[in-house]
Amino acid sequence: MKKTFSSLFILAAINGTYAQFESTDIGARASGLNGAFTSVSDNSLAIFYNPSGSGQMKYREVSVFYNPSPFGVSEVSTLALTYAEPLKFGTFGLGIKSFGYELYRESNVILSYGNSFTDKIFLGFNLNYYYLNIKNYNTASSFGADIGAMAYISGTLKWGFFAKNITGATIGKSGEKLAQVYRTGFTAKPREDLNLILEAEKDVRYPLSVKAGLEYFVNEYIDLRAGVGTEPAAFSGGLSLNYNLFQLDYSIYSNGELGITNQGSLTINFGGNKAKKNSMTMLKKAFAD
Repeated sequence: MKKTFSSLFILAAINGTYAQFESTDIGARASGLNGAFTSVSDNSLAIFYNPSGSGQMKYREVSVFYNPSPFGVSEVSTLALTYAEPLKFGTFGLGIKSFGYELYRESNVILSYGNSFTDKIFLGFNLNYYYLNIKNYNTASSFGADIGAMAYISGTLKWGFFAKNITGATIGKSGEKLAQVYRTGFTAKPREDLNLILEAEKDVRYPLSVKAGLEYFVNEYIDLRAGVGTEPAAFSGGLSLNYNLFQLDYSIYSNGELGITNQGSLTINFGGNKAKKNSMTMLKKAFAD
């Protein structure tokens, strides 16, 4: 029992509360941008940042993310798997996330849908199943929903919006509120090889956080990125190595209070280099006329 409470204290230190399905960065690409991914969201990990963004995808994709010891604490290990299947009538996605360890475990299963309803406007939503297991105490489950939107404002500017837990889901007999977060931001693409991102995030329980990211596509094999954020003060950086169907992402993230952590993810996109070129030219194509 002592170990259980000790572990919950660690969870509280990482997340700022007793870890009721907090909003954390999933995927090394997004983490390298300090989480400023709402108006990008052009891969299967969009399920965690803005489901409408998956409507931009043209090819099937699978991604695996695993962080065994964030900030050196194995009790808060995180595993996530995502799958996206673009069809003629939109992109369907599946996400599975596991957080914690054998004494305290949060599991989240997400069904997602995103689609373009005009050439320039995208809408999407998530349906969430939450399951909490505290060993020797109890289990609890709940359902909730997220919504997202995206718009191509011009040939070089894109806007995104995401509302996490828009239904205000709670969990357990005590009705503990799950994290409710709103994000909005812009991605500017002054050149085909450059993304400049600015985003605001508001968890209803915490101060407003502002995030900024830069993504530079060196060539078809290497991408570089960096990010900065407030509340908490944080810095990040990362890179991608691309070859054929595979993309290997790495990021390093520095939190002023918790220190430095490293993350990695592997993505398999069945379009290969075609998928990357597609995501880099959709803005211009949408405004070609």
